[in-house]
Amino acid sequence: MHESTTEATTLDMAKAPHYDVALWQVHETEDDCDIIIRTNNGRAFYCNISPSRFHRSPRVTEQYFNCLDLLRSGEEEKDDFYMEDACDWLSKPFQPLIAQLAPRTATSRRPTLSQYLFPPHFVCTLEATDEKLHPLRLNTQEHGWSKPMIIFNDDYLRDLDQWTRSYHPNDIELCYNRAQDVLIRRPTKVMIINGSGDEGYNNSPTTYFFFKRFELSFGATHAKAELMTCKKVAMAHIPPPPEAWICRLHGVVRDGTNLFGMLFTWIDAKGVLSGARAAQSSAQLRRHWAASITASLEKLHQAGIVWGDAKAENILIDRDDNAWIIDFGGSYTVGWVDKDKAGTVEGDRQGLAKIMDILH
Repeated sequence: MHESTTEATTLDMAKAPHYDVALWQVHETEDDCDIIIRTNNGRAFYCNISPSRFHRSPRVTEQYFNCLDLLRSGEEEKDDFYMEDACDWLSKPFQPLIAQLAPRTATSRRPTLSQYLFPPHFVCTLEATDEKLHPLRLNTQEHGWSKPMIIFNDDYLRDLDQWTRSYHPNDIELCYNRAQDVLIRRPTKVMIINGSGDEGYNNSPTTYFFFKRFELSFGATHAKAELMTCKKVAMAHIPPPPEAWICRLHGVVRDGTNLFGMLFTWIDAKGVLSGARAAQSSAQLRRHWAASITASLEKLHQAGIVWGDAKAENILIDRDDNAWIIDFGGSYTVGWVDKDKAGTVEGDRQGLAKIMDILH
């Protein structure tokens, strides 16, 4: 009997696609934990885990609370117990259900954004009896997680159509660098299906775009503020690189009145500007960055546009060592811009001065 159980488990593991915890949430006053397990063949498992379902299982309960404490802490490690360990412990019991409901499949096509945003999904929970964990599929489609989209009225959408393009999630292909991340990790690098793209700064067709998804906490007011700044950039006809290294909006992703995110210039980046990066760079390169950032920001100000969140982390350094201004979300960061100067040219100049301090 033990032998056949082992064989069945091995078979399930062979049938299971690659999977991982894509998102999790914990509660301040309750001991429940909610996780979303995604598979690389486009399935999502919404799992609620509660110690109230653990019976005569003190070791399981203790290990669960180790996971819960780490997730609540927001740290990557606690007492030699790592986030990866916690996610593995929480997700592994669901492997038999994943193998059954989302068996391994092979495809050579790139997935679309629709597959990521609207995956076939299952709602599950976890029980334990006498230290043995048992995953259960619940007979419901209601998972309690909010959909990451913002609804706009027709008047706003008509104005949007006047100055930028709209793409349906079906028209967006996802580009992952690692096979194990496909449809599990949040997509950022995307392509437009059958899209010709605009001419890039190096006179070659722009193939890739950066998908900035609307967050669950990203409300309509915040979205409208960023889109308004992007509209100003588009209408100002600011020169492209090398005159101004500014990340620009290419279009929005929407289905009817539902907006899911924005498509920006894809920047093949080494990383963000930082004190460490500046210290490791030559004086000549630092001067080049300083001049480029200053000139780009001046182009914005000449057009009456405020950057808003002026800080080093919102400067991307690309593979050719160009410094790009990114993120027009309208917020500000304490320590870079004073609260009373947020959203003003003076605030931008305050943030720029601190960026210059890093580069000098």
